[in-house]
Amino acid sequence: MTKAEDIFQLAQEDADAYRMFALRRAGAATPFVNEVVNHLKFLVGQKFGVGIVNQSLNQASRQTVDFWLEDEHTIMEMEFNILSTPPVLEKEIFKTLLAKDAGKDVRQLILIGDPGAAELLKAPTTTAIINWVARHHQIRVQVWELKDNNER
Repeated sequence: MTKAEDIFQLAQEDADAYRMFALRRAGAATPFVNEVVNHLKFLVGQKFGVGIVNQSLNQASRQTVDFWLEDEHTIMEMEFNILSTPPVLEKEIFKTLLAKDAGKDVRQLILIGDPGAAELLKAPTTTAIINWVARHHQIRVQVWELKDNNER
């Protein structure tokens, strides 16, 4: 199992433990989601070391990424509002391009999102952007979708 797959599994377990999707449907807002993501970052830091959590990959912009897996050439971002506006996908891709421009060997961007987030990949504009990034920058963009295992 890769670190990216391991982090995704931890994210799923964390979402299940917090009953995140059921509570969000019941009205839990951004602070709750931030609590879940921060707990995940704590778990990932314990398992793999804090050096991959909240890393700034471009000193000029000072933006951070949730997880930087340097040995896997992968940026991972938790995006639970991936289908909202402003376009989250484009923002995350641009952060990745800035990291690559700053000398980081980024080859993959993985966005972990809500149930239904993979629907984003069916949109023509999204497909065009993802294909362009792959062709011109050799960065593979993926959306990994969490499941709502507590759905009732």
